[in-house]
Amino acid sequence: MMQHKEGDLYRVIELEGVRLEIRYGYYDPPLERGNIEPMPIFPDLATDPLYTKEGYLLVTADQEICECFAPVASASEEGWCHDCRHLTLYEECLGICKCEDKRRNHFKTDIRREL
Repeated sequence: MMQHKEGDLYRVIELEGVRLEIRYGYYDPPLERGNIEPMPIFPDLATDPLYTKEGYLLVTADQEICECFAPVASASEEGWCHDCRHLTLYEECLGICKCEDKRRNHFKTDIRREL
């Protein structure tokens, strides 16, 4: 079994024109890690949002729900993003929120970034 080091490339994921490099790393500070191996670290899209060129918001399926949450029939009681009808799920828990209310307006200045 190959051992990965922090910073090694796990994989590249492209979602509707947005390219994400997923690298190995840690969520915990060094003193709290113990002897665990590095794991794939996905971007924190709730803190640092990314948008497609069409203005749709990238999300992780396990993000907390937003004010636009529209549960699917089989939604869990916890209410995560993956339970919303607006989510188009792609790979490895990454998806795009297709809610028009959350869509970025290209005609105004926004502090959020677009890739």
